[in-house]
Amino acid sequence: MRSCRSLRRWEVMQMLSKLALRNVKRQVGNYLIYFMTVSFTVAMLFAISNVIFSENLTVFIMLMDLKQGLIGVVVFICAVVAFVLSYATSFMLKLRKREFGTYLTLGMTRKNILTIFISETMLICIGALATGMILGLFIYQGMMALMMNLLEMEFSIAAYSVKGVVLTVCLVLGIFLLASIASAVYLKRVSIYNLIHGDKRVEKTVRHPWIWFVITGIALISMIVSVILFDADLKNIVRYGHFSWMMPAFFVFAVSVILFHMGLSKSLIYVLLRRKKMCANGTNTFVLRQLSGSLSSNSMMMGFLAFLLTFTVIGANFSFLQKASQEEQLNNIYPYDIMYTDNTGAETGEAGVISREQAEKIIEKYVHIQNRRPFSLYTSGSSEFYTQIEGADNDGKVYTDCFMKLSDFNALIEPLGFEKVTLTDEYMLIANLPRVEAINWEDFVYARNGITYSLHSVESGYPTFCSLFYYVVLPDEAFEGMKVEAEYIAYDTEDHPYDAAALKEELTYSIPAEYEGYDIFIERCDYTLREYGRQSQNSTNAILVIGALFAAAIFLFMAMAILALKTLSSLSEDKQRYQILYRLGADTREQSRALFHQTFSFFILPFAVPILMSIPTAVICRHIMEMAGMDILIQQIPAIASVIAGVMVLVYLLYYGATYFIAKRVIVEPNL
Repeated sequence: MRSCRSLRRWEVMQMLSKLALRNVKRQVGNYLIYFMTVSFTVAMLFAISNVIFSENLTVFIMLMDLKQGLIGVVVFICAVVAFVLSYATSFMLKLRKREFGTYLTLGMTRKNILTIFISETMLICIGALATGMILGLFIYQGMMALMMNLLEMEFSIAAYSVKGVVLTVCLVLGIFLLASIASAVYLKRVSIYNLIHGDKRVEKTVRHPWIWFVITGIALISMIVSVILFDADLKNIVRYGHFSWMMPAFFVFAVSVILFHMGLSKSLIYVLLRRKKMCANGTNTFVLRQLSGSLSSNSMMMGFLAFLLTFTVIGANFSFLQKASQEEQLNNIYPYDIMYTDNTGAETGEAGVISREQAEKIIEKYVHIQNRRPFSLYTSGSSEFYTQIEGADNDGKVYTDCFMKLSDFNALIEPLGFEKVTLTDEYMLIANLPRVEAINWEDFVYARNGITYSLHSVESGYPTFCSLFYYVVLPDEAFEGMKVEAEYIAYDTEDHPYDAAALKEELTYSIPAEYEGYDIFIERCDYTLREYGRQSQNSTNAILVIGALFAAAIFLFMAMAILALKTLSSLSEDKQRYQILYRLGADTREQSRALFHQTFSFFILPFAVPILMSIPTAVICRHIMEMAGMDILIQQIPAIASVIAGVMVLVYLLYYGATYFIAKRVIVEPNL
């Protein structure tokens, strides 16, 4: 008896599998968008998973926290992908609702239908997994080439990782499992009547469209104002070191993007339908009526897709900007190849402390020292400049001012291409923090050894020679009676890369200290290495750019897939309406034009504003570069923004073209 039941179950499974295979072959066109999206997603997941487990990443990425951060980004993106594809799967079910309703009427169980649908999607996912991995082979090499370029390393063909392949398969299976659960929930709840007659459902009209029109206008104004405030607040950061409107402006902008598209979806068609001249032209009234229901019912979706695409544009632009500004940042933070700062907390003869002679021998093992430029910072014991900036601390403690000789300062800046400074009974204040520069120093006069020194200038454009937030440059004769506060040496070395991480490790030592009554050891390094900073920034920028590009690509694919599948899910309803249009005398050309306008309008609504955001994003990036004094990089900003916008437009055209031609094949009635 059991064997008979098992045999019957096997026969049923075979029948359902054959039916699923036949359905996949018959509906290849309808599944094309879903297949494209899953294939692109698998390709990106395969590439990023192999990047994570690549030996090159382990060797060249200096901070392992960055690798962990990339893994976190991938996990988060996969959760978004799973949710979006589950949402997209519901569109695929709605596309087949009449067919599934017929199956139920003929006596199939919901479990049978779910088995058929899961079998179909499994076949598609297996095909997409194979296609995506093949495509991912090339995307991975492209990612590694980009990463090696960002790390300033020579590119060679990167090996593939078994762990990366396993991770990709596991992620795809997880996404497929979640989509299957969503399908099961939908089929369990939906009624046979809704499956068969769902295409006859009448779209509800929008209530209070003029209120939504006003909301659209307010949201548009809020978007513009928030961008202006965000840009203006950058000046506060430069001048005072803090911001006041940036975070509220960012939040208002995000909310405004969503509300703008929701309001536009609910009010635009209503406003256009009231223009009689427009409605009287060709099939405009028919197209507007078609859009009226679809846009209003999907207004929330439009808002969140626009939000997703907008921040895709912003994130991609700023990630590349970070890399482009790296050289200027290095020149400011590390003006010389190696900088020594004396450690006042440890004596040279103390156990474990590395002397200068020992340190220079260690450095010579890695890179040859060409020049040494020693200089000092001095203190007069007074705090006249400090009290102008900070006053006294809460505990009454006041820090003393620090000074640099004019001869030392000129010896440091001239090799870097700066002009020699001349001071005649004047002082020059070097401000390493914006709030120091913001103070009015015009009336402040400094007296030293019977001579008064007036303000020459307050400068913030010089590189950082010390960690103080300000110091004062005075003529050499003013230093009589001052004490040395700190000693420095700036080193020039040969211009070639070396193992900076290993050198830094050798130059680091441990000294005993006390913390809350406990004896501890702390690590100290008296040397800052430009090469170490360059490699560290390369690592950060590489992870940032790769992560941003991965997220941008996935979000773009998901947004386009939702728009495409949402359009295709209503093909049966649209086909009936276009048949009516055909009977009213519209030929193939007029039908095709109407369908083009309908699908194009539906696609362009959440896409136009994000693409246009490339312009203010480029403007803000330009202002950042101007305020940072990075004039050379300003010319690169339009090119970066244009390339990112161009790639997004290409993906948009790919998805829109596929959707339009599939819809045209199903909907448009040919001329007899």
